[in-house]
Amino acid sequence: MNRKHENEDLRLEVGQHATHRSRFSLIVAAAVCLLLSLVVWLFVMNAEDTAYVTLEIKGGAAECNYVLSDTALEVGGAISALKQAECIEVLVPEDAVLEGVYVIQLEDLVLPEGLSLTEVPNLTLTVSKK
Repeated sequence: MNRKHENEDLRLEVGQHATHRSRFSLIVAAAVCLLLSLVVWLFVMNAEDTAYVTLEIKGGAAECNYVLSDTALEVGGAISALKQAECIEVLVPEDAVLEGVYVIQLEDLVLPEGLSLTEVPNLTLTVSKK
């Protein structure tokens, strides 16, 4: 037997039974994959999670130093809102003009949109003169 002829016969058999896909079916498959990846991405970005967001002091007198008792607070919300959050603004209370320690109330915190505190913070502001 001649092995060269056997290999040619084998290639013909495989080639005759090979399926050919049309370009249309490949485009439809790619579109379905893109659609599924978009749905998964939307699901993941709207899932709830928690993260720590830094605190930033806003307001106050120029002749005073302000120091918070904590540098970040834990907040919860959608992952997309957490990724957009840069900081939580802490408004200096109007009565914090004298040296001392002041308790920060919830109304003094400005949270980014779509986020909420995971627990009530015990946050204090220490005021000292420069």
